[in-house]
Amino acid sequence: MAKRTTVGARAKGIERTVQQLLWPGTVFAGHAKRPALEDQDVCGLGCDDWPWWGEVKNYGQATIRDGGGTWAVLEKALEQAGKAILRNVQVWPTDGAGLPVRPKPFAVLWPSGSRREDQRLAMCEYAGARVVMPLHQFKRLFVDGPSE
Repeated sequence: MAKRTTVGARAKGIERTVQQLLWPGTVFAGHAKRPALEDQDVCGLGCDDWPWWGEVKNYGQATIRDGGGTWAVLEKALEQAGKAILRNVQVWPTDGAGLPVRPKPFAVLWPSGSRREDQRLAMCEYAGARVVMPLHQFKRLFVDGPSE
């Protein structure tokens, strides 16, 4: 069994990896490669210049299974990201009407020991439904934007 500090360090490393995969070269306060806020794992602008705020989970297969499976783990993480956005509404800029520009929430499941891109999943809300896709597809569709 891994020590709590090892698990925590691995999780923060995966958060850095996801941050840099989705938004290469991003740097935060103190030259950090991931956000330092307690409620925020990863963040950046999407292809439509709207902010995204994500929750990253790095679980082993037993934890995923005990958490109700892949869908349940992602759904819980997505809800966690949404609640964090609401708790931190004061940090968001406002639009022309003075309304806060709230980020879109998303969740990432990067299973421990995953080696293939198709094992790393993202969940977000799209067209009124929760959708799950490989993380690289999420990047292509929502961060980079579909290519012509």
